[in-house]
Amino acid sequence: MKKEPFNKKRFDGGFSMPELLVVLTIIGVMGAVAIFYATAHKKLYQPDDQALQIADILQEGRQRALTQRRPMRVEINLTNNTAKLYDEITTATSNDDVLIKAMTLFASTNVKVDSRPAEIGYNPPESMPVPNAVFKPSVYPPSISQNVCTIRFLANGSAVDAGTNATGTGAVPTGITLHIWQPTKGTPTQSDIARSITVLGATGVIRMWEFNHPSTASNKWQDSRRSGTYGG
Repeated sequence: MKKEPFNKKRFDGGFSMPELLVVLTIIGVMGAVAIFYATAHKKLYQPDDQALQIADILQEGRQRALTQRRPMRVEINLTNNTAKLYDEITTATSNDDVLIKAMTLFASTNVKVDSRPAEIGYNPPESMPVPNAVFKPSVYPPSISQNVCTIRFLANGSAVDAGTNATGTGAVPTGITLHIWQPTKGTPTQSDIARSITVLGATGVIRMWEFNHPSTASNKWQDSRRSGTYGG
C-alpha cells in the first residue's frame, strides 16, 4: 500500500498555518473592537457613576448624623480629586475627627464637578433656591487650605457650611447644587452629559437630577430615575 506523505503545513487539528493565522487575526480584530466599545461605553457613563457615588457618600453622611446624633462632614476636594466622609465626633475639637469613607473622583478631563456647564444657565427646580456648590480653601485638617466644598450634616439631618474654623464655628444652614458633567470634545466649557445633586439646607434632603438637552421645556432639569430622593 502506498504511504500517504506527511503534510507539514497542517496541524493535528486539521488547520493549516495560513488558516490558523486568519483565525488569530479575526480574533485579534474582534478583541480590539470590543475593547474600544467597552472603553467608550464606560466613559459615557462616568458622569452617572460619579453622581451616584457622591450622592451615596452624602446620604451616608446624613444618615449617620441622624442615627448617631452627631455631626458628619463631607469634603469634595478638587486639590487631590477625592470625596471623603468624616465623623466629627464632637464640635469641641477637630482632633477626634475620624475618616469613615474615601473615594477617588474621575479625572477632571472626563468629569467635572467644580462648576456649571457654560450652556446651562440655571439650576434644578427645587422647592427652594439652592445655590451652586462653593469650593474654597478648607479650614479642616488634613485638607487645610486645599480647594474643597464642605457639607456638614447635623444631628437633625440639616446641612450647614464649613463655618470659620476647624470646629465649625459660625456654620450656617445652606443648600448646594453640585454639577457633575462630561465636557464636550473641542468645547470643554460645555457638556455632553450633565447631572447634578441638590442638598436642601433646612432638611438635608438629597436629590439627583439629569439635564435633558433635547427637551423643549423651560427648565430641562429632570428628576433622575436612577435615584429618586434621599431623605424625603
